[in-house]
Amino acid sequence: MIMYYVISVPGLEKIACKEIQKKFGDLPLTAEKIGRIVFPYDGDPTDLFSLRSVEDVFILIREIKGLSRSRNSLGKIYKAVIASDFEMASRVHKQAHKSKAKKKLTFKVTSSMSGRHNFRRVDAQKAVESALINKYGWKLQLEDPILEIRIDLEDDKGLIGLRLSDETMSNRSYKIFHLPASLKPTVAYCMALLSEPKPGDVFVDPMCGAGTIPIERAFAGAYKIIISADLEEGIVHSARGNIEESLKNISTVIWDVSHIPLKNRSVDKLVTNLPFGNKIGTKAENRALYTGFFREMARITKPGGKGVLLTTENKLVKELISEYPSMVLKRQLKIDLLGIKAYIYVINIRQSSIL
Repeated sequence: MIMYYVISVPGLEKIACKEIQKKFGDLPLTAEKIGRIVFPYDGDPTDLFSLRSVEDVFILIREIKGLSRSRNSLGKIYKAVIASDFEMASRVHKQAHKSKAKKKLTFKVTSSMSGRHNFRRVDAQKAVESALINKYGWKLQLEDPILEIRIDLEDDKGLIGLRLSDETMSNRSYKIFHLPASLKPTVAYCMALLSEPKPGDVFVDPMCGAGTIPIERAFAGAYKIIISADLEEGIVHSARGNIEESLKNISTVIWDVSHIPLKNRSVDKLVTNLPFGNKIGTKAENRALYTGFFREMARITKPGGKGVLLTTENKLVKELISEYPSMVLKRQLKIDLLGIKAYIYVINIRQSSIL
């Protein structure tokens, strides 16, 4: 059985594990806080490309243990690569991508490193490159190589893998319109899962941006209606273009989030990416915006419904939740969005939210 690992946004590992087990059975999963999940799988590797909560899929080639902070670890990495079977992994890669070409293999190495080390990340990368060139004679090619090797170092451990997926797995082919601060589709899908999708859902994203959350909810399962809304015509136009490309049945609307034109207690799930006040808006503007939004969320969401919110405004969100007896903070997840610490809040509506 071949070992694989997938990369998720740090903080969303448990959500990704649930998706893996739902789609592929009760596999033994090893999840780490840095967004890496290791597991065995004996099925068609291309089936793993259906996972929507993860960024990339890799064949696990080797785990390295007992690394030290010293530069002696570079020699240990080199020897580990020499002792590893990259040919098996390259055959799986070839089959997965249906490649019939017999060209000489080209490769590049990417790397990540956490913890304290007396060498640079690029030094570990070069150790892997040297070993592959010396063992197989493969050509190092930084632009559009056939194979992409990855080494992840975390304190005294290392993981070497061969990337199976490509950019379309995490970027999604439907995203033809992009907006500033647009949400990662993988995060949007995890937020949709946190809303506990049900076939009868009336699902609303009142600040939809490029439409990523509504589209990912549509991919998460059956629903009654999905509404994708925002304040400006240009933004809604971008969302509409992505929705059309996704071939999903989603309504698009222009509205002010402080005055949502929906009936009281008419929404089952409300999921949105709130402005952080960095690229879009300011901290001062956020207070007024969030205040109006929370009032409307309390009004339109059904008892028993859910709100799933993403933001960096931890203090403000908790303050506003405390103002509504109907809102119960069920879960809070801290995630890492390319170095930005953000939070996902899962809020249950437990009683009539009419004010």
